[in-house]
Amino acid sequence: MTDGRHATTRARPDRPADGFEFLDHPGDVKLRAWGSDLERLFANAAEGMMTFLFGTGVANLQPQRTETIEIEARDREALLVDWLSDLLYRATSEYHAYLGFRMHKLTETRLKATVAAAAAEAVEDIKAVTHHELSVREYYGGWEATIVFDT
Repeated sequence: MTDGRHATTRARPDRPADGFEFLDHPGDVKLRAWGSDLERLFANAAEGMMTFLFGTGVANLQPQRTETIEIEARDREALLVDWLSDLLYRATSEYHAYLGFRMHKLTETRLKATVAAAAAEAVEDIKAVTHHELSVREYYGGWEATIVFDT
C-alpha cells in the first residue's frame, strides 16, 4: 500500500500505463486505478476490486462462462460506481470472481461489457462502492480514478 502522497500520475514515469494500487484509508479500502484510455481505467478498477475480494490469485482463475453487462448512469463517476456495484453484487451473490473485462461500448453515461466469470470464494468483504472521495479524471496520456469501498 502507498500513502497516496507519492503516487501522483504525472510524477510516476516508473508506473505502468495501466494498473491499480491500494491506498491507505482509515476503516475502508481506497483504490486508485489508471489506464491509457477510459476502457482500461474501468477494467483496471474492476480488476483491483476483484483482487481485493478474492486475493492476488484471482488473475490465475479459469473462467467457466461469460456474461454481458449493460449500465446507464447520469455521468461518468456514477457509471463507474454502478459498474463496480453491479460486479460486486454478482460476485457476492453468485460466488464468482469476474475477470477478462472487455468493453464493447463506453460513453459518459453508458457501458456495455463482456466479463468472464470463475467460481471463487472471497477472502475479503466489501459492503458497498461509495461516492465518498470519488474522482474520475483525464490527465495527459490517460485516465485515473479514486474509489473508496465500504468494508
